[in-house]
Amino acid sequence: MKEVFSNREFKKLFFSNLFSGFGQGMTMIGIAWYLVESTGSAELLGTTMFTSAVLMFFIGPYIGTLIDRLSRKRMMLAEHAIGFTVLGILAIWGFYGSYAEWMLITVYLVTTLMYQIHYPAQAALVQESFSPRHYNDINSLLEVEGQTATVLAGAFAGFLLNLFGLHIVLLINALTYLIAYLLMSTMSYTFTLEAEAKKNSSVSWTGQLYQSWEYIRSKRGFLIFGLSAMMPFIAVMASNLLAPVYVNQSLRAEVDIFSMGEVTYAIGAVGAGFLVSVIVKKTGQLSAMVGNTLLFAIATIAMVAIAQGWGFVAASVFFGWCNASVRLVRQTLYMNVVPKQVMGRVMSFFNSAGMAMRLLLIGLFTFMVDSTGAGVGYLVLAGLLLLAAVGVGVSMPYLLRLPQEESMVATKERGA
Repeated sequence: MKEVFSNREFKKLFFSNLFSGFGQGMTMIGIAWYLVESTGSAELLGTTMFTSAVLMFFIGPYIGTLIDRLSRKRMMLAEHAIGFTVLGILAIWGFYGSYAEWMLITVYLVTTLMYQIHYPAQAALVQESFSPRHYNDINSLLEVEGQTATVLAGAFAGFLLNLFGLHIVLLINALTYLIAYLLMSTMSYTFTLEAEAKKNSSVSWTGQLYQSWEYIRSKRGFLIFGLSAMMPFIAVMASNLLAPVYVNQSLRAEVDIFSMGEVTYAIGAVGAGFLVSVIVKKTGQLSAMVGNTLLFAIATIAMVAIAQGWGFVAASVFFGWCNASVRLVRQTLYMNVVPKQVMGRVMSFFNSAGMAMRLLLIGLFTFMVDSTGAGVGYLVLAGLLLLAAVGVGVSMPYLLRLPQEESMVATKERGA
């Protein structure tokens, strides 16, 4: 990791992400809590998340084609510019008037859009700009960075919201996006796939999307693995609806417990960032993926059974650890298996598929949690995580053999 972190260009990417991640984290915490507290119900937050998921489901594949057509650096700069502009305007508004619900919903939708751009573009940029032998360390460091940003966001969000109000939070977040933009703009980068992008410029975005589907379909087990490996992340995203409701209404706790859950989640994820590569070397990628997915399910069930504020905070450590561990193994595997010219589309394809699954879950939870309680929603997630562990166990061995099989084919072709 020392070799990677000593790289000047990686440092720019690292700290740019740190600032933008802090801004995004505080925004999501502030908006989610404000919508639940101001209405006394999960319905508005749930409807907002549902609408966001619908929009991202349709926009996501197009974003993937843009990532493969355009400079990945420009895509990330555009994300930071959008964040600064939207949050800056709404922060200024807050100094002179109160926020209407549609304004808060707009912030939520824009933040979700930036999230949809950020991670596929970042993965494609890393794959394109750095050596494959550094992928694991880079992904681990970026995980640590992302969760450090979440720790800071969780630590500051509750304090700033209670003391100063939402407009100050949005102003700080806008400034973090500006800093992220300035750092990223100085990063040296060459779009190495420009010739490939020009060759495909005559192909419609739907045609390019179909190319990614053809690639996924041609690799045995890839579709099942991709969907199953997304489940811990989907569970975390769905809990963005469940968590404020669970803490506020089921546990009758204050925003401090909610914010502390965000902090302990990030602590677990940071721990995974530092340790998962060591664990994977000892246990193997397959055991790490299946084991952490099962652990996520067990921690979720235990949290609901305990039904205490400390149980929520403690379970969040496991949620962070398990989601980060699965994501790191999955991300490194994709970088080693998926060709660079389709990386953006493949990542966006699975993001959109995951968005569809989130859409169904959010729709279900929006209409059930006010009557059944958020605990039942968490138990639904636990059941899906158990199924996902089976899916990973069945499909992942095929992908692990893929680089070796392709190398053998290439050797035979050279020999012929």
